[in-house]
Amino acid sequence: MGHTQTVYIDVLIGVNLFINYFLLLAVARFLHLPVRRGRMIAGAALGAFYALSIFLPELPSILALFIKLLMSATIIWAAFPLQGWKLFLRSLAGFYLTSFAFAGFMLCLWYFIAPQGLLIKNSVVYFDVSPLFLLVTTVICYFAIRFIQRITGRQQSETLLCPIAVFCEGKEIHCTAKVDTGNTLTEPFSGFPVVVVQESVLPAEILQQREQTNFRLVPYGAVGGEGILSAFRPEKLTISMGKRHIETKDVYIAVCPESLSNGEFDALLHPDLLA
Repeated sequence: MGHTQTVYIDVLIGVNLFINYFLLLAVARFLHLPVRRGRMIAGAALGAFYALSIFLPELPSILALFIKLLMSATIIWAAFPLQGWKLFLRSLAGFYLTSFAFAGFMLCLWYFIAPQGLLIKNSVVYFDVSPLFLLVTTVICYFAIRFIQRITGRQQSETLLCPIAVFCEGKEIHCTAKVDTGNTLTEPFSGFPVVVVQESVLPAEILQQREQTNFRLVPYGAVGGEGILSAFRPEKLTISMGKRHIETKDVYIAVCPESLSNGEFDALLHPDLLA
C-alpha cells in the first residue's frame, strides 16, 4: 500500500498566506517597490487560495505550469502598484527568483533535518512539518535576503551621484542628488520614499504652498537630534543613472532649509527609488 499523506486545510492556507506575504515583501525590498500592506495581503491571499489546488486531481504538467504562471502574474498584479509592462515583468521574475531561493533553502534544510512527509502536486508543495517550523524558517529566509540586499546595496550606491528632475505645478526643477543609503524617510500615511531637496533649488511658487493641504509633515531623526520637514508630492520625479532612466510618481519631496553639501549635490535620494 502507498503512503497516505494527510493535508490540513487550515495549516495549508495559513502557512501559505504567511510565506507568500514574506516572499512578496522580499521582492518589494529587492526591486525597491512601494509597499502597501493591503495589496500585499491581497496578493498573499491569492497565493494561499491557489494552494488549494493540491486537492484537485493530478493535472497535466503543461496545464499545471500554465496555471502557475497565470496565478503568479495575478499575485504580482494584486500586490504591487506597477507602472508599465517592463516593471511588471521584472517584478514577476523577482517573485520567481525569490520563490526558488526560498524553496531551495527549505528543501536543503528539511533534507538534513530528516524528511518524513513531502507532497508535491499541481506545482504546490506541502511539507509534513509543524507550522511553527515553516514560519520560523520563512522569517530566517527573509532576513537573510534583506541582509544580502543591504550589503550589496551599500556597495553599489554608497557614493553615487545622479541628476534628478522634479516636476511640479508646471515647473521642472533639475538638481544633483546623492544616493543616501542612510535615508530611510517615508511619508507616514502612504509609505512612499522621501527625497530630501535643498530649499535653495526650489522655486518660490512651490515654497509658498507650504500652508496648503498638499504639503505633509515628515519626522526625521539624525545625529544632531530630531525634527520635522515639510514635504510635497510632485507630479513625477525622474532619475538619470547612465543608460538607466527611472520615473516615478510614488514619492515625496522634503524641503531642507539647510545646505546639504558644499555644492557637490543638492538632494539626498532614497535608495528604494533605484528600481
